[in-house]
Amino acid sequence: MKPILLTAACLGLSLGAPLRAQGTPTLKELVERFDAAQAKVETLQAPFTLTMRRSMLKTPTVTKGVLFLQGSEFAHFNFASPEDLILHLTSKALISYSPGAKEAEVLKIGVIKNSNRKFLGLGQKLSFLGEYFEIGLGQSKDLTGTYFLMLTPRTLGMKKRMQSLYIWVEKDSNLPRQIQWTERSGDTWQLELGPLQVNQALPSSVTGFKLPDGVSLKSEFSFFATRKK
Repeated sequence: MKPILLTAACLGLSLGAPLRAQGTPTLKELVERFDAAQAKVETLQAPFTLTMRRSMLKTPTVTKGVLFLQGSEFAHFNFASPEDLILHLTSKALISYSPGAKEAEVLKIGVIKNSNRKFLGLGQKLSFLGEYFEIGLGQSKDLTGTYFLMLTPRTLGMKKRMQSLYIWVEKDSNLPRQIQWTERSGDTWQLELGPLQVNQALPSSVTGFKLPDGVSLKSEFSFFATRKK
């Protein structure tokens, strides 16, 4: 999952003919609901489960933790034990910090064009995302109480990075509940969110996150590489 996919900065939308079951909104209607819900999200907190399936490995890797999101400022992943890891993402950099080891790595990703509210599709309006993906409204029994959006890359640059991106939209809140990336290699990253807490105060340790003094800073960035083993 490359940084551009982690931020979901380049999703897209094409209002083509959707698959529609009885009682299911049209794609246009769902996009309008999704956009309206996203526009109201200033902060978000939710437990997460991240499942990584490698094409060359039989057994997936499953990690858990808590995701914190604050508008366009940051997305913060606090991984649960036994993972010794915090990921802090802004539009300019991705910080990987191991509190136990007192080591950190920083990957600068540059300023993303139109970077506001683009973390994982959370807070991002689908109506803006028309340049990179085709979107279809499909059916999935994997997660009850959700609508299922299928995103297919339609630009050459995005096709080189990934095969597909799926978003499960919670019917009650019209917010993302699960997101799955499938890379060009066949590797799959699935992020499932638990109960969403929206527009509540985030912990000061998250909003004021910075690397402690004296932390060893590595020039490499191994978060993605280490999970290929």
